[in-house]
Amino acid sequence: MKNYRIYILISIIFSVLYLIISYLAINFISESSSILLIENEINSAKRRAKEISLISSKALENKLEKNNVVDAIQKSIEDVNEENIFLSVIDWSGKVVCFPDITKVGTVDARENPLVSSVKNEVSIEDLYAFISDYNLEGKEQNTSEIIRLDPIPNSDMIVATHINLKNIISKLDNFKSGFLFVFLILGLIILIFLLGITRYIGSYYYEALEQRSSRLEDGMLNLSKLNISLENYQKNIAILKEQQAKAEIEAFEKEDEDQVKELPKKRLLTYIRNELMPVSIEDISYIYVENTITYIVRKDGKRYTANDSLDQIYSSLDQKLFFRANRQIIVSIYAIDKIIKFGNSSLKIETKPASEIDIVIGKNKASSFKQWLDL
Repeated sequence: MKNYRIYILISIIFSVLYLIISYLAINFISESSSILLIENEINSAKRRAKEISLISSKALENKLEKNNVVDAIQKSIEDVNEENIFLSVIDWSGKVVCFPDITKVGTVDARENPLVSSVKNEVSIEDLYAFISDYNLEGKEQNTSEIIRLDPIPNSDMIVATHINLKNIISKLDNFKSGFLFVFLILGLIILIFLLGITRYIGSYYYEALEQRSSRLEDGMLNLSKLNISLENYQKNIAILKEQQAKAEIEAFEKEDEDQVKELPKKRLLTYIRNELMPVSIEDISYIYVENTITYIVRKDGKRYTANDSLDQIYSSLDQKLFFRANRQIIVSIYAIDKIIKFGNSSLKIETKPASEIDIVIGKNKASSFKQWLDL
């Protein structure tokens, strides 16, 4: 395609629409995937917290020393604070009893705005996602975890706390969003290339069809021009043909052997006007046609006569260098043809002087014969 502006226009429109759709889709997919990830992590931690709570409660019921229970819990959760979700144990005063990082055991969590409290022992997934989305990690390198669930251990003053590692979770969610963004960009690029390829293919096909049509029109105009030139040349040379015909007549009559005398074309046709017989010179005839089984002969001055003979009988008696049988309905004289124009796909239409009362159309089957007739 020679006009590249269409490519630029398609690229701009597609890019704008795709960016809008991608922005909405990425936010929706990213949020849904993030919530699902957090929910799976929390459900897994919830099961572990319940297991620790239940086992610790049973151990304390069986009169096992509290210190031994705490040591067992500490060993089970040690060095897991780098995971997305991890557990710790605190008492009712907020003092840390067990923690993956053993250096924090014995400290007190003094958060001003904890996500959960003794009144609300679990935060919802939606609230947690909103908190994570608005959370700013800058300047918080030390405390990047939040308690999202509290499970009291029966028969004790201890609580199993479920922590979320905000740094890990935010990093993973950012990776999710970056991955979705990369996939959408690659997909958009592929779709754009495919769209431009389809546009190029359709455009090439369209322009090729236009060029072929233009070429056919040019060929048709050229052929019509040649045909009209042939008509002019033929009409100019008709006088020479008439002289040759006159000489042929004289020579034919001068021959003594009647068997060698050729039958010459008629010079006049016998016609009727009302009840009177009227001979019409061949040179004065413009065209002859049949309508409602009646044969009409039209002269150059526009006068119309009737004849008793059929169109076939008349045509057989005429000089076929001067007359052409255009179709079953009409015979036209070379003298009367004024212009040849294209009619339909392959047919020709003849305009005469005087103008014909009916359309003179040469079908595609006789068009080649007509062209040969003009080239005589």
